[in-house]
Amino acid sequence: MKGVKLILIALAAVVTLTHFAAPVMAGEHGVHWLTYEQGLEKQRELKKPMLLFFHLSYCYRCKQMEHKVYEDAKVIRFINQNFIPVIVDLDKEKQTAKLFEVDYTPTHVFIAPDGSTALRERDVITKSRFERMLEYVTKEKYKTMNFDAYEKSQF
Repeated sequence: MKGVKLILIALAAVVTLTHFAAPVMAGEHGVHWLTYEQGLEKQRELKKPMLLFFHLSYCYRCKQMEHKVYEDAKVIRFINQNFIPVIVDLDKEKQTAKLFEVDYTPTHVFIAPDGSTALRERDVITKSRFERMLEYVTKEKYKTMNFDAYEKSQF
């Protein structure tokens, strides 16, 4: 009985430490990432735009995006409220990468609620430019102008 209690206490400690040691992007404190299949279901249900983040776990540019953009509290809130965020690992989800013709990381693809591509961008994006991209998609500006024109109109 005493051994079972020690095991339970040790297990509780591991679970607690694992929870607090989790990266910022995980769980309720970061972007609520879904798989592509989950994202499709949610988009049909909620009629929101989808943000696809194509990455590789060992990609230094992807890590830059994660630290400089996806860990920002304002960006996290905006994405979680206005988008269906989907993360796609190119090594593990080759079919999804092929479907969107992605062979470079990071790549961001914004899908409008109707399923059309609203915006596509490769490489590391500054936080300010990424925020303009999020606004461009949520304001549905892709229906009337390309992103470059929208971005120029913001200055």
